Amino acid sequence: MYKSKDTLMHDLIFKETFADKDNRRQLEKLLELILEYPKGYLKNKLEVHYESPLKKDNIHQKNVRGDIVVEFGDTTINIEAYTYFNMDSLDKSLYYVMRIQANKLNIGDGYHKLGKTIQINFVEKSSLDLKDELITNFYLTSEKDLDTKILTDKFCVKIVQIDKARKLGYTNNELERWLKFIAAESGNERASIAKGDGLLVELNKWIHKYVADDKMQEELNKWDLEIAEDKGFEQGIKQGIEQGIEQGIEQGIEQGIEQRNIEIVKAMLESNVPIKDIAKYTGLSIEKINSLKENK
Repeated sequence: MYKSKDTLMHDLIFKETFADKDNRRQLEKLLELILEYPKGYLKNKLEVHYESPLKKDNIHQKNVRGDIVVEFGDTTINIEAYTYFNMDSLDKSLYYVMRIQANKLNIGDGYHKLGKTIQINFVEKSSLDLKDELITNFYLTSEKDLDTKILTDKFCVKIVQIDKARKLGYTNNELERWLKFIAAESGNERASIAKGDGLLVELNKWIHKYVADDKMQEELNKWDLEIAEDKGFEQGIKQGIEQGIEQGIEQGIEQGIEQRNIEIVKAMLESNVPIKDIAKYTGLSIEKINSLKENK
């Protein structure tokens, strides 16, 4: 049976892990490190909101949130994980921030009650030019002077490049160690990184138990396939419509459907779904799938 990757950068495993109340101290610690708060500053202060996507009928049900929202004092933090991060991802990120900010006030409230909103994106394969920085902060700035920032006490988007942390060697830096733990691609790798850190050791045990559960693996498999199909559908239709402008709508839709199947296969291959399972779910021949694998 195909098994989902045992890594925290699996979007669903990441959010199910850090949103779970059993891992609250680990979430507190992670945020203390990223936000540069003193040790223990967030202990017992976090109010966490999360609606598991596993409770959705399907991933297209947008009225159910799949992100982690954390509140403490007058600060709200929205947390997301992305295997790929591009301009569409950034648009989604900004949408979340604006929605949170807009919902903070009731009619008649003063604007001083807005507090601070922070968006934290843990990302891999970013198409943005962020160099090798582990964490990049984005604020509102002047187009003429990028050093002039406004509302820094109200708004910030943080992009954490997990794939950059994966390349780090041995480190005594606590933040780098936690990011390497998140970047680890197997339970054994996480266990090696966690040695000597009680919170990480406990967290790794929780993750191992979570991904080893047969029922949960079934849910994760279903999620991976839906994500692959959704990605393939969007890419296929987009390319089909672009071609259809010149070649006719009907032909464009047909090409879109074909391209959708190709993108679904590529997404499944990226998720290490066995070729025989891909053939079963898509109807494509094993020969065709192997050809796409060689040329992806």
